[in-house]
Amino acid sequence: MMPILNAKSIFLSLYALQRQERHPSTFFASGFSPSPSLHFHDVHHQACSRRIPSPYSSSIGLARGNSNYYNPKRDEKPSNIRYDDGDDGDDYYDYEFDDDGMMEDEQYFTQQQRLASNIDCPHFGTCPGCVRDTNVAEIDVIESAKLFFSSSSIQKHILHNNNRHSNYDDYDDEEGFYKIKIPSPVTQWRTQAKLAVSAASTWSRAAGCKIGLYKRHSHEVLSIPDCQVHHPSINKAVDVLTKATQTVRTPAYQEDTGEGLLRYVQCQVELSTGKVCLSLVMNAERFKDCQPHLSYLVKELKRNGNAKLWHSIWCHCNDSKGNAIFARDVSRWHPVDGPPYVRESIPGSDPDKREGLLYFSPYVFRQGNLEGFGEISKQVREAIPRGSKVCELYAGVGLLGLSALLHHGKQQAAEEDGVQGLGWLRCSDENPENARCFERAVNSMSMHITGRTPKKFQNNGKKGSRRKQGRKQKSRPGDNGEMSIKDLMDSMVSENDGSARPPQNDPSERVTYMQANAASALHRGEALGANVLIVDPPRRGLDEAVLQQLCLPRNSKQPYAEKASMVSHLPRHTVNWTNDVRTLIYVSCGFDALARDLDQLLTSSSSGWKLESATGYVLFPGSNHVETVVVIRR
Repeated sequence: MMPILNAKSIFLSLYALQRQERHPSTFFASGFSPSPSLHFHDVHHQACSRRIPSPYSSSIGLARGNSNYYNPKRDEKPSNIRYDDGDDGDDYYDYEFDDDGMMEDEQYFTQQQRLASNIDCPHFGTCPGCVRDTNVAEIDVIESAKLFFSSSSIQKHILHNNNRHSNYDDYDDEEGFYKIKIPSPVTQWRTQAKLAVSAASTWSRAAGCKIGLYKRHSHEVLSIPDCQVHHPSINKAVDVLTKATQTVRTPAYQEDTGEGLLRYVQCQVELSTGKVCLSLVMNAERFKDCQPHLSYLVKELKRNGNAKLWHSIWCHCNDSKGNAIFARDVSRWHPVDGPPYVRESIPGSDPDKREGLLYFSPYVFRQGNLEGFGEISKQVREAIPRGSKVCELYAGVGLLGLSALLHHGKQQAAEEDGVQGLGWLRCSDENPENARCFERAVNSMSMHITGRTPKKFQNNGKKGSRRKQGRKQKSRPGDNGEMSIKDLMDSMVSENDGSARPPQNDPSERVTYMQANAASALHRGEALGANVLIVDPPRRGLDEAVLQQLCLPRNSKQPYAEKASMVSHLPRHTVNWTNDVRTLIYVSCGFDALARDLDQLLTSSSSGWKLESATGYVLFPGSNHVETVVVIRR
């Protein structure tokens, strides 16, 4: 009987045949035996049996009537294994898929395919956006990272006997401790682009605007209409916008004179729809100063069937001197057309089940490669022990924290072993719009995940309560530094008996957001009681105040506390604001800063940090950039 083949089986088989044809010596180098009579299902069997352990024996592989492997006629049939229970003994099984339904071999083949893929961009060489068109992982910053993590000063701080291995550890032992992954295809990955604008002609506005990137070492704009790393919707949006500026004669900003109107453009793609949120940066102080040109331009953008291309259109007024694309004042943002938020599925959620959404407005930070960053969030949430209390600094809209909250909440519901999901989640950042996006995301999630009562059941259904509250952020009890009698008693009990018994929190406090920078949030007690801390700082790295706290030794005499008010009786200079943190997950977009921070964390004599894993993600294929995820424990 022929084996049952699904889409994954066919993919692996075809990939194996392709590798055999192109590189037979490589294909058979690791246990594959060539045969002149090799058939389709035999290749599939050999390709798939390479690293799939049977849960019922010490053998590895897919079984085809072999008594040394799992046999459905002899052993219990688990539900996650597909098999052909025919009578001819030619039985066939495939199993061991990860959370995303992807088998380890398929993950490996996908990585190898991406490593060998070319971008083949017609603008390469003249465009400053990419430094590599082939072999996108062979970049200077990755070589520097490998040297750093292989140095003796770092190797002696690695946590040994680590049970959390990377999926690809056994495939390439030469790769060393620092693993490299390409989390998305090397083309069409960019879903957010910020582009400069200049006049297409110095003689006539009828030529419209030129939209693209500055050439290297200049402020001359280079058009990139066929950019291969842009999402197709971005290239389409730029093309439509360029033609619209020609039709309505939009004046482009001229840096030397300070005249003109259209200065920069930001395009953000909503992945679920492919529509573009377009932000037009205008050289104006007030919204009314953009008229009538803005109205003419928006009207032209929606003509000729192009209205479906746009998710929304925004105007941002920035008349400042210098190269800053956006002004810091949020009042400079003005919605022109369409909904206020781009919505994306929370990484790890099932869009069909509507398990939760992320909300992005144009003036909050969003990753340029959102699909690839979803893979980073997968490693982060899997590095968090179940039942942990998690604090996330530099949180943005809370993508990493909310992904972990959803993941562990779903695990709790599925396994029913009494181990809860996350104990609580606290996120913080200084942009006030981040907090609003976070609240919308939490309200889109299930009550059993967040612990919050749905809005329609709040306030006993009384109308107008939301309007009275307005946008004022609800502060947690004890955040103002005042200590209640209950907090005082809890603190005295834990101090006297040495216990680490946490106080009972209100379910509404289980998932919260604090509008504050990282240092301020830390000193306001945001990480008190947390045993996991996630940091995703900007390129400059951790704030010095945050780094100093993480380098402090654990104070065994400090009472367990989850609020700043519970340690208010202690001298502030003696409080360790990260006293209970045992796991630090550092997501870095600037490797130089990461190396500096790690050197201080690991070499601090009393902090006790040990390096568990370090993974480099080629998040922006083609660029000399690596996003590094480091897990440190103590």
